[in-house]
Amino acid sequence: MIKLARTIQDLPHSPTLWANDLVHQKRGEGETVYHMGFGESPFPVPERLKKALAAAAHRKEYLKADGLNELVDAVREYYRPIYGDAYIDATDVIVAPGSKLILYALQMAVEGDLLMPVPSWVSYGPQARMLHTDVIKVPTILDDAGYHIDPDVLRDVIRAARAAGKNPSKIILNAPNNPTGLTIPSDELPALAAVCEEEGVLIISDEIYGVLSFDGQYRSCAPCAPNVTAVTTGLSKHLSLGGWRIGIGFIPKGVDGLNNALRCIVSETWSCVSSPVQAACVEAYKRHPDIEAHIQACTDIHALMNRTVAAELRALGVIAPTPQGAFYNYPDFAPFRDALAANGIRTSQDIHEVLLDQYNLATLPGHAFGADNDVLTLRLSSCDYDGAVALAAYQSGETLDRAFIEKYAPHVLESVNVFARFLDRYAKP
Repeated sequence: MIKLARTIQDLPHSPTLWANDLVHQKRGEGETVYHMGFGESPFPVPERLKKALAAAAHRKEYLKADGLNELVDAVREYYRPIYGDAYIDATDVIVAPGSKLILYALQMAVEGDLLMPVPSWVSYGPQARMLHTDVIKVPTILDDAGYHIDPDVLRDVIRAARAAGKNPSKIILNAPNNPTGLTIPSDELPALAAVCEEEGVLIISDEIYGVLSFDGQYRSCAPCAPNVTAVTTGLSKHLSLGGWRIGIGFIPKGVDGLNNALRCIVSETWSCVSSPVQAACVEAYKRHPDIEAHIQACTDIHALMNRTVAAELRALGVIAPTPQGAFYNYPDFAPFRDALAANGIRTSQDIHEVLLDQYNLATLPGHAFGADNDVLTLRLSSCDYDGAVALAAYQSGETLDRAFIEKYAPHVLESVNVFARFLDRYAKP
């Protein structure tokens, strides 16, 4: 009898992709569904990149495992003013079909268990389990000032895990953070980096949303500990190119053999990224004024949508820190815990199911991001609108205000109205 591996049998489908599939199914059946469950930026591909992809369509060759030379060089120079010469010169660059595979390859290449701040993106933990390693949760604090990891607590978690016989050897930091839309403050990064360096822990800095910081400040711990920090990034979020599957990794030379290990993994798995896509993406890293203006305009709209959702939720009495980047909110319904429990709603999964079954509002429960079941949080994405129309309106001079959302993103506001009806029904004493 042929049996599936136990690891895979116990692995759930990615909650984000499941939510998106379900919404498409319901809409295909004619239902009105409010979609806050999937983080796909809705904006169009810039014309310059469309033309570059068309011009490269004839390319059919296999490329080097680490990527097209012109793309690697362009990536280095794009990030040089962000990270500084010291980090850029202390790293190698690798190109992959999405940053998710670089995250997986890094976990595969480095022996030991994963330190995972909670909440974290849905794939970090499952990837660790696929590799038969343990997930060691690290507590965080969320507030209007950002996403905080106490360095002393981190050190205690590392040492306690070692005392329990585990091997905490890598940590994934993500800022701006999915699911919270919050970022680790710049002045807190050096202490976190110092703990990891002193404890021999590889930092995997997931910066896929790095450019989507609402105040325009790019924050990274890479310059703080260049010898032990790998960065994963790409174009899927700030240029809405998720389907192009292009991911970028900066691999520290200070970790002996790491880049060669990754090249071996590439050679035995994805071989290389599509030649036309790599050639086209060179243009995304040349700081063309039209591309940079496109990124800024999209970021401005994301900021409006997500800050408005947070403000509306706070007005309902929900704990909802003001987002600082990306396109997410992570509201906490703890103030309504007793009233919700009286109606049989005790977990984030319960809230998620009631919203979906009774209001056709797709969200994701906090437990999908590592939170305990009784933590009453949801991950909300405010991308349910026609990005091309909204972007054109903003670029033509329309003001970004609540009236803009009413006109161009009515489903976003209606989603908040759903929360008002939900709380009115289930959260009154």
